[in-house]
Amino acid sequence: MRKLTFLVLILGALYSGYWFYGARSVEQGALQAIEQAQQDGWGVSYSALQTVGFPSRFDTSVTDLTLTAADGLWSWQAPFLQVFALSYQPNKVIAAFPPDHNLRLGDQTLQLMTEDLRASAGVKANTDLSFDSATIESGALSVTSDFGWVAALERALIATRAADAANTYDVYMDADGLILPADLIAQIDPKNQLTDVIDRLVLDSQVTLDQPLDRHAANPLAQSFTLNRFAIDWGDIALAAAGTIDIDALGVPDGRITIKTDQWREIIDLLVNAGAIQPGVAPTITNMASTMAQEGQTLELPISFQNGFMSVGPLPIGPAPRLR
Repeated sequence: MRKLTFLVLILGALYSGYWFYGARSVEQGALQAIEQAQQDGWGVSYSALQTVGFPSRFDTSVTDLTLTAADGLWSWQAPFLQVFALSYQPNKVIAAFPPDHNLRLGDQTLQLMTEDLRASAGVKANTDLSFDSATIESGALSVTSDFGWVAALERALIATRAADAANTYDVYMDADGLILPADLIAQIDPKNQLTDVIDRLVLDSQVTLDQPLDRHAANPLAQSFTLNRFAIDWGDIALAAAGTIDIDALGVPDGRITIKTDQWREIIDLLVNAGAIQPGVAPTITNMASTMAQEGQTLELPISFQNGFMSVGPLPIGPAPRLR
């Protein structure tokens, strides 16, 4: 029994030493990262930084944090930021944000009010620190601009993870109860045909880069983009899209995205009311859509990119956009 007690004490002392060494390493790493960012031109200020959480976690808190981009175009202010990591799994971290923080974009300041805004990220346990996964999720969120507009949503999730194929990553987004700024809704829907709330927005996609995301990555560029599913439910209108696009070295896309909806007549009316389609052209577009619609109901409209040009259905509409 005495030997067992002695062994437990030794192991406890060793683990305590590991934790305090790890906590100091976490703090030193954070301070070095801040110093490097400042040397690179970023503005970083705070009032305190400390790590607690013995024995099972490394909980690092930064208070009165201000982060300003090197080009000065944006800055973020928060009363605190907390970063958590399990002491036995330091390659995965969780960040907790305050319920009230500010983001400045140019001359505009946004007040962010959030419920349970959290982010998590992890790298693989290898020498390259290869990207594994990242997630941002929030409950109710509102954005108030000092330019006079307000936007909000009920819930949101953005997630990405490394896929099985080389340099390929899954990207997913899901948002409920999205309220756009009133001025933007008025431009999209000047005759109030839609509700003020986008019920749901879903993006399920996959992107392949020209290099892996790891500590050696420098300006990675997309080589292909697969849209497994895009869906939006807005009032009585439901629209979905899927397809794949390859992107060459000059950023020219090649591929096809197919849009599918049953409410194509309502969408054409919206585009006419918003000024995107001239009223005199609307009957021609409606007749073409009716011809393409399956049994006059579901419209599947391919948007094709080929040889530097773009077409919608059978109609060429001009040069394709450059994606780089």
